[in-house]
Amino acid sequence: MAKQEGLGRPDANCAVLIPIKKSAAWWALTQDARRKIFEEHSHHNQIGMDYLPAIARRLHHCRDLSEIEPFDFLTWFEFAEKDTVEFDKLLARLRATEEWKYVEREVEVRVKR
Repeated sequence: MAKQEGLGRPDANCAVLIPIKKSAAWWALTQDARRKIFEEHSHHNQIGMDYLPAIARRLHHCRDLSEIEPFDFLTWFEFAEKDTVEFDKLLARLRATEEWKYVEREVEVRVKR
């Protein structure tokens, strides 16, 4: 089984920050219902695992700070430029899931070193 590499690898010269806000409908679901969509319907974690070890990620939960934050999650990805196509496939797969129907707002910021 592949393992996620750490952030800050010398060859990971590309990074993407994606802040996400989910809809009120998502947060109105019970935690069990959200988990079921996340794990059983959308297979969110498995999709991410399919792109290891090339793509490293760190997720920050902003909703835990306050419900009035502009985003619920901040996700930071790092990868080598040669893995850009794979990263784009990862995003396409995530955006095609049932879970993504609950995304109300997202911003994608790409940077390269």
